[in-house]
Amino acid sequence: MPDGLAERVLIALAVDDLDLEYELLTLVHRSEQLAGVRGRDDTKTVLEFTADGLTVMLRISGLDTGHRRIDGWVSPARPLVAALWQESATLEVEVAAHGRFEFTSVPRGLTRLDLLQPDRTTAFRTTLFEI
Repeated sequence: MPDGLAERVLIALAVDDLDLEYELLTLVHRSEQLAGVRGRDDTKTVLEFTADGLTVMLRISGLDTGHRRIDGWVSPARPLVAALWQESATLEVEVAAHGRFEFTSVPRGLTRLDLLQPDRTTAFRTTLFEI
């Protein structure tokens, strides 16, 4: 194995996610700039994550000043459990046969989504994002 190959691979993998990280930071910044523009908290944000042939789309809707609703879709659909991690707790729901799932009331904060296979191994993990 050539000298420095492992380090170069790790750097390439880290750089690969920079575009997504920048986009997420921009979305969070823009949503904070628009806070207070509407009379009630009805903003919607759409996030899309893709890796290893699996795509996850999340629509985040405001419920009130402290909670959000998250509707999600997985493509291609398959038997999975969606686990939404936050510092205070982890919420889990089954992904329906057509790939849809939802979290009806989630506290605002730093969040990550894991998709778990039936044997509870992680099939997919998003980066951290703010809701």
